[in-house]
Amino acid sequence: MHKLNTASLTILFLLITTILRGQEKDIELKKIGFKGINFIATKEAILKSFGPGEKVATNYDCGFFTNDQEGGPYYQLVYANFNYIGSDTEEFYLENVTFDLEGKTIVYYGNSRLSGKTTVGDFVKVFGNRAKEYFEKYPAEDSILLFSKSSDDGAIFTFKAGRLFKFEYWTPC
Repeated sequence: MHKLNTASLTILFLLITTILRGQEKDIELKKIGFKGINFIATKEAILKSFGPGEKVATNYDCGFFTNDQEGGPYYQLVYANFNYIGSDTEEFYLENVTFDLEGKTIVYYGNSRLSGKTTVGDFVKVFGNRAKEYFEKYPAEDSILLFSKSSDDGAIFTFKAGRLFKFEYWTPC
């Protein structure tokens, strides 16, 4: 019998959650900010703020950043604990952020600060009843997918030991 690894289980969980929840609209991605840069930013703004980073080619099978779409080829600008993804003909999106336990790495959602010190309770205060109901219904889960209010994408927030560990931009396949 085929054994599922952690990544496969996480993907399966997110797909099932997506199907079960339908297209609830939970988050305004344009409200996300990181180190003075918007969630969607120009390459020039990213380079000016963070330097060149490491340019890594992508080859996603599905989602908004597949290279068979107009606008590619897509690549990541990779930094120590975060990266942006985009292309030379389009803007870049904050693809993921890994938080530190000290709370020094901060993602803003409007005026709210999200960091490695953010608890599930703090998170619920920012994102409201849907987040609260989700964690009450699935207390053993460590990830939540919040759908964008303005498009088909969203964000996955992962917790480790009760604290926010990672933010990931999510696009449908």
